[in-house]
Amino acid sequence: MSDKPVNKGPHDMGGEAAGPVDTTDHGMKFWEKQANALRNTLTLKKIVRVDELRRAAEDLGDQYYKLAYFERTTTALRNLLLEKGHFTEAELAAKMAQVRARFDVPGTSPQSSVRKGAGR
Repeated sequence: MSDKPVNKGPHDMGGEAAGPVDTTDHGMKFWEKQANALRNTLTLKKIVRVDELRRAAEDLGDQYYKLAYFERTTTALRNLLLEKGHFTEAELAAKMAQVRARFDVPGTSPQSSVRKGAGR
């Protein structure tokens, strides 16, 4: 064996205590249903593969633990679509500003669509 430290990703919890698992069905919020539908559509149309999405989620590093499931998935999906060149940061920011203006969303920062911290 090597004395090198093992670089473990957030998905690699082998042998570690993971804590209790909440098995209660909390249902899905409206945006979570939309995010799920978008992910399903993009995988069905072969624009994104599940293994690519998993890798993008694992690449989130410490942010992986701070985000709820659908926040993690949408952040990974966003990063993957940017990486694949489907749109640029500027195009995404412009579209988000357009949508926010259409729905008159006050006090939102166009710099980050991801909430800081964990939980729902």
